[in-house]
Amino acid sequence: MASSTENVKLGVCNVLFDGVDLGFTKGGVEVEVATSTKEITVDQMGETPIGEVIMGRTVSANVPLAETTLDNLVAIMPGSELISDGAYATGTVTFSTAAPVDGDKITLAGVDFTFKTTPVGQNDMAIPATIGAAATALAAKINANAINFTATVVNAVVTIKAKNRGVDGNVTVSKTAVTAANITTTNLTGGVNATKAQVKVSNGVNINLLKLAKTLVLRPKGTSGEDDFTIHKAMCPGALNFAYQFDNERVFSAAFKGYALDSGQLFSLGDVTATA
Repeated sequence: MASSTENVKLGVCNVLFDGVDLGFTKGGVEVEVATSTKEITVDQMGETPIGEVIMGRTVSANVPLAETTLDNLVAIMPGSELISDGAYATGTVTFSTAAPVDGDKITLAGVDFTFKTTPVGQNDMAIPATIGAAATALAAKINANAINFTATVVNAVVTIKAKNRGVDGNVTVSKTAVTAANITTTNLTGGVNATKAQVKVSNGVNINLLKLAKTLVLRPKGTSGEDDFTIHKAMCPGALNFAYQFDNERVFSAAFKGYALDSGQLFSLGDVTATA
């Protein structure tokens, strides 16, 4: 493979945990992959190894969060509870009767997500075979986009939720469908501005971090998924590093640790939608 200067890359990353952008960082995000091995020896060869076996591999990411919001605190602090009089806006996109066709489009807060026979744009999606696949594709695009919403899927219904509490999340969801009955939408509503909030933090004893683990994506700034570092199951025990000084930022020290999937997969580097 020929060398190319384009393969030499610099720059910071955005951090998405369970599809939510955790915001600005301070001091750089660092990833460590460690592999432990066991050397095989026999008496006749003394201490010279005749082989070596991998015993395990770990992955961790240190994410110093500069946006010390209550939402971020709850995201990284197991055993915490946010109490607020604010509310998130939610809405839905439902696929029914048949899968989308070329040109079917969903517009969320002015951002278009379009099904295309030949996807070209960042928010274009390939024509799916089923309505369930359509819902999954749309949710993935919304979560990968740098807009202030997250999406989850149940069957062929995509539920969209604003990332932040407040009336700013009450936005329009519309469709442009070749066959009108294939797609129905409801606007995001229910967002209420918070007037007061607090986070209560317990001692965390006996909390199972694996049960709380979610997908952690480190996405280099200015990219759209092709260079992602993805830990498929990640969680952190929670740590704070507050400096109440005029010349130091307060930081949430989020030390994420990865856990293997049932298949043994630990992390991915690159576009997770790539297939053989």
